[in-house]
Amino acid sequence: MSTKQLPCLYCQTKNELNNENCQHCGMPLAKDHPDGEHARQRFFIKAFWGIVIFCIVMMIYLPRHFF
Repeated sequence: MSTKQLPCLYCQTKNELNNENCQHCGMPLAKDHPDGEHARQRFFIKAFWGIVIFCIVMMIYLPRHFF
């Protein structure tokens, strides 16, 4: 039995990862849950590249005056 559980998007009842329907309300569980590990990883990758691009633009844009 799996120890990881995800909440149902409708009733917030915790369900096992291998269930197709919620144990409480019977609604189908999402295949790609927004609280899942994959969603967090996608957000991190987008945020990382956004920061990298911002830093490169600022390195080019900012003046290069030294005291």
